[in-house]
Amino acid sequence: MPERRGSAPAQPIPLEELAAAIGGTCVWSPSQRSDQSAAPALLVRDITHDSRSVTPGALFGCVVGQRHDGHHFAAQALNAGAAALLVSQVLDVDVPQIVVPDVRDVLGLASAAVWGQPWHRCQVVGITGTAGKTTVTHAIAAIASACGTTCEVMGTLDGSHTTPEAPDLCRRLSQAADAGAGMVVLEVSSHALAQGRVDGASFAAGVFTNLGHEHLDFHETMEDYFNAKARLFDGRSEIAVLNVADTWGRRLASMAAGTTADVVEWQPSDIDRIVVSTAGISGRWRGRSVHCGLLGRFNAANVAAAAATASALGFDDDAIADAIAAVSPVRGRLWPVSGPDDDVTVLVDYAHKPDALAAALASARELGSASGRLWAVFGAGGDRDQSKRALMGAAADRHADVLILTSDNPRSEDPARIAAGIAAGVVSRHDADDSLHVELDRSSAISYAVRHAQAGDVIVVAGKGHETAQVSAGHSVPFDDAVVAAEHLRRRRSAQG
Repeated sequence: MPERRGSAPAQPIPLEELAAAIGGTCVWSPSQRSDQSAAPALLVRDITHDSRSVTPGALFGCVVGQRHDGHHFAAQALNAGAAALLVSQVLDVDVPQIVVPDVRDVLGLASAAVWGQPWHRCQVVGITGTAGKTTVTHAIAAIASACGTTCEVMGTLDGSHTTPEAPDLCRRLSQAADAGAGMVVLEVSSHALAQGRVDGASFAAGVFTNLGHEHLDFHETMEDYFNAKARLFDGRSEIAVLNVADTWGRRLASMAAGTTADVVEWQPSDIDRIVVSTAGISGRWRGRSVHCGLLGRFNAANVAAAAATASALGFDDDAIADAIAAVSPVRGRLWPVSGPDDDVTVLVDYAHKPDALAAALASARELGSASGRLWAVFGAGGDRDQSKRALMGAAADRHADVLILTSDNPRSEDPARIAAGIAAGVVSRHDADDSLHVELDRSSAISYAVRHAQAGDVIVVAGKGHETAQVSAGHSVPFDDAVVAAEHLRRRRSAQG
């Protein structure tokens, strides 16, 4: 399909024009003329809300957050070369300021204006949902690339946020368009939608995967969580690609029908006759045979979402079916660590919520021998939604034969307290039957599973996936589940001679 491209990169924008675009008021510095019409022209060349990343000529946004007030960092930003400030209260400094009621509320609009509306310079596809965002994002990009479209992916695997803050996002989109990308596939988190990081955006397509129990420490209720996700389909997406097998997705389809030009419905069963193996998944999509290297039955739903999106964007269905072969495992998503020389299968997965953990374990079960056991090594994040911990324990209790409760990223919480919260959901076993263990040292927990597993067993190390550090008591130390598991597998092979 033809790529949607702009003809030129973004140009610096006059401060007054930017203020008008976001509904702000320019307040000129004491050294400038009070007559705004006679004030010297000032061109904004960049925008940021992080004083450490200010470049000369930038507009510094003084965002008021939960822990810090950006207004307190204005002097640091000015020393770094900021040419103007975006504020919610006028500061006593000798630079022009754009005054708005809430800086966070307009930061997305301001960033899009500074970077020349990069959403219109290439196709941007946004994926939201509780589970599957990362895999669906990479699958869409793989299909589009195989069909000849130059793609870039932005999401969980390449930054500190699933969705970058608005200034960084718009800058990266502009750079991608400059570099020749015809499509950018973007994970869009509920936090990003609630905080306005994609305000002012225009998506060629928005994709909804599912909604489950997650982030209630931030959104407080499932209704609030859903409403945040629904913002992707409030008219900013030209096409809404929605999973109507999900109760929330069906509700979203009714809502989107009044705001989105085109609503495309899909469901996991769009791929049928599924066969799973350690080589990947095969099946049929719209009557066409498909195969890819993703592991686990649940990934068929992610492939169905990607294929439906590609079709909605105008790619040929026959070409899509062929291109699905280019979809490969994503690091940390049912990622195989073991190899052909190992007699057990070890998989690392990012699942850190009840439904995702259940899906990962159910899919992993099919990859072992008929007589093999399924091990689950997992914990839960500290300083996050506590209500999901017992639910995760219950999910593992239903699907796995042996549970090892360990630390995830405990952050400021006591790891033993977190493990106790998970154990509250485990009702069918206890320590005495040797199917439930608590080992708070994560490396030791992985080691125990690898050493005690029998040939044909499958071990799922869940919760951290692609992450390469563990955060505890205010410290971050290197820790990669895949690397640690690989070392313990090496020791198992050595012990076997």
